[in-house]
Amino acid sequence: MTLDRRMRQAAESVRRYADAEVDPVAMLWRQRSRQRRRSLQTAAVALTLLAGLVAVAVLVARGPRQPEVIAPPPRPLGRVAATIALPQAAFPRVVGLVDGLVWVDGGDATAYRVDPQTNRVIGSLRLPAGSRLAAVARGSLWLANEAAGTVSQADPRTGRTLRTVSVGSVAAGPDPHEEQFGVAVDGNTVWVARLHTDVVRLDWAGGKVAGRFTIGLPGSSSYDVIAAGSGVAVTHGEPNDADQLDPRTGAATAIRLGGDPAGAAFGAGSFWVSAQNFTLARIDPASRRMVATIRLDANHLPGAVVVGDGAVWVFAGGGLLQRIDLVSSQVVHTLAVGPDGVDSGRLAVGAGSVWLSDAEARTLIRIDTGG
Repeated sequence: MTLDRRMRQAAESVRRYADAEVDPVAMLWRQRSRQRRRSLQTAAVALTLLAGLVAVAVLVARGPRQPEVIAPPPRPLGRVAATIALPQAAFPRVVGLVDGLVWVDGGDATAYRVDPQTNRVIGSLRLPAGSRLAAVARGSLWLANEAAGTVSQADPRTGRTLRTVSVGSVAAGPDPHEEQFGVAVDGNTVWVARLHTDVVRLDWAGGKVAGRFTIGLPGSSSYDVIAAGSGVAVTHGEPNDADQLDPRTGAATAIRLGGDPAGAAFGAGSFWVSAQNFTLARIDPASRRMVATIRLDANHLPGAVVVGDGAVWVFAGGGLLQRIDLVSSQVVHTLAVGPDGVDSGRLAVGAGSVWLSDAEARTLIRIDTGG
């Protein structure tokens, strides 16, 4: 084969290579393009996974530490059915119902009876000097005398003292209306929260002190709320805590609320504690745990709590009454009503109504919850 022929064959091979569209530069470009696409796809997948992990972390960080119930927009509660004047009372506070009558402590060693049938004050009962009406339970009146350091049981018909037990006095504060003793009755056990001192458990059948609870250093806790039921009690412990007191173990279990306790009550098998972070805590006494946190109105600082007539009732500063359903643990009704101050507003429930005392105005407000 001649040299000329070989050169023609080589040229023909180059032409065929070109005709077959085998472009080495284009092949290299396409290979690099595919590598870039794979890199971009890998980066996109990594960024998606990272975003998901960040979202999960944010949700976990922001999630509530205890069960939380967010209430739907509440409906109006009802109407004010009556406003009962108590001009003779120095600083009236409603306490509860006994024998079909509403009982109000007058703040002047006098208890007043109000008849729900007529919405009138039908009489008064003079209490022992220095005493006030602190609770009604077991068909009796329960009197506190902070200066003498005693708690007494009295007959609501005659006012006769049935039994008195000494728990120890406490120093009076600068506010003459501030209550130094809180009293809660649970069967034959009476609990007395002595402000800034301790909580005393009384064996009422035996007429003696059965135990004392002190949380933290003396004077470090307020003990300005007390509620009892299921053999235990709940009071104000360290800041932002409610403490459940168990006489069987002698232990105080701290339950974090996120705000200082403002009011407490027992009913429907649970403790209900309002706190100054605009919430109401539902506490299960058996597990000593918060089982629900109900958001209350954020414009009204919550205070007094009472349970009855199939609901929990919370009164808040600025004059707002809120009704919480026992089943759903949600605010289902609200009613704007005086007074403006949380401290002077006290609640009782019974006779188909909620009773709210306005100590500053010296009135008792009856709220018809039916409309």
